[in-house]
Amino acid sequence: MRTATALLLIFLPGAACSAAAEDPAREPGSVRGRVEIAVEGVSLADTGPLVVYLEAPKGDLEYPIPREIPKISQRNARFAPSFLVVARGQTVEMPNDDTIVHNVFSYSKPNDLDLGLYPKGQSRLVTLRHAGVVRVYCSIHESMNATIFVAPSPYYALTDATGQFQIRGVPRGSYRLRTWNQMLPEASRDVQVRDGGDTRVDVGIEGTTGSR
Repeated sequence: MRTATALLLIFLPGAACSAAAEDPAREPGSVRGRVEIAVEGVSLADTGPLVVYLEAPKGDLEYPIPREIPKISQRNARFAPSFLVVARGQTVEMPNDDTIVHNVFSYSKPNDLDLGLYPKGQSRLVTLRHAGVVRVYCSIHESMNATIFVAPSPYYALTDATGQFQIRGVPRGSYRLRTWNQMLPEASRDVQVRDGGDTRVDVGIEGTTGSR
């Protein structure tokens, strides 16, 4: 009996390791590809940042809110950076690193905000709870402006200069891939992400330019 018990204790861990090796862990997948612009006379360099993101085919996607708190600083009477992408529900910090007072506000509903006047060394936090575009201004300095794109999930990426992108850490499932750019029309594709898989999706944007 003791011998049988000992053999059982030796065998079970080995069997578990063997099963784990045959059944790979469910690691997140990724979505990568290229966005091609088929708009006459327009190149990617002319249009500014282009965001590629994933959303649920229907309804809102559930996900853990990113803990990272990105910043948009006020410096030299400018917002830095002037463009930022965050996930729905994520918090953004807006420190005043300038030598003058600023007032950060936005009329972009339903993410409209007014952080009030605050001097150098102070900061404000704002949580953006709705997907969409947030145009940010300073009520004192008309030349100050920034854009925040609030993606409906943390699964997004900016394309590089050639239109290439990669979205990492995506749980398996069905998604709709969309693009956003302030001048270009939207493009979308349905995608299926596998555990630990690398899904290739190429997207073409056609149409005319215009502010969005």
